[in-house]
Amino acid sequence: MLKTPAESAFAYAGIRQRLTELLEGVSDDEAAAVMVPACPEWTVTDVVAHLYGVEVDIMDGNVEGAGTTAWADEQVRRFSPLGLRQLCEAWNETSPQVEAMGGTFPPRAAAQLVFDACTHEHDLRGAVGRPGARDTDSVVIGLTFIEDSIRGLVEDKQLPGIELASPHFETTIGPGPAPVRVSTSAFELFRTFAGRRSPEQIRALPWDGDPSPYLAVFDRGPLQPPHRPLVE
Repeated sequence: MLKTPAESAFAYAGIRQRLTELLEGVSDDEAAAVMVPACPEWTVTDVVAHLYGVEVDIMDGNVEGAGTTAWADEQVRRFSPLGLRQLCEAWNETSPQVEAMGGTFPPRAAAQLVFDACTHEHDLRGAVGRPGARDTDSVVIGLTFIEDSIRGLVEDKQLPGIELASPHFETTIGPGPAPVRVSTSAFELFRTFAGRRSPEQIRALPWDGDPSPYLAVFDRGPLQPPHRPLVE
């Protein structure tokens, strides 16, 4: 079930604060040179440019195509030239405004903002070799957005239910009893359904039942699984 917009706004603020601390010692040159394995066409600078660009576009009302690859790539084109240090400063200046607005967003839109930012938090952590924050509220809120997306697939295709189980998040999506179940950590569920695990890795999860019909969720947006396994 989706959290309240206020809960999502609070979780988003936590992501921003953690990433500000994470990137504090990274120079502009380093950030521009380090590629992000989870986003193979983007550098560290590019990912932060996207995070900042999302906020600028929200404040400017430029939300047509939100969540698409083209929308994100345009943010990178516009803001990457600022460099990491200036981007971090700008992001911290605009974020409190967006976080205040976030409490008024529709619940799904607020959860999507957290889902995207949390996905990129862990993309960046992988790029700089500093894993962490795997049991945070942002991971759980990201999973509620995933749950909502899978529910749409289950309803559209009239699939039987699927159960996602972890110590910090558990849900049955669709009619029960669910013939398909996967049980792993909340972080692994999140990274899997955020398009950060290869087909090989997805099928290697401890599934009960055949997950194939539910993997069509990856066809409903820009989150295509990588061809090569991503190990974090």
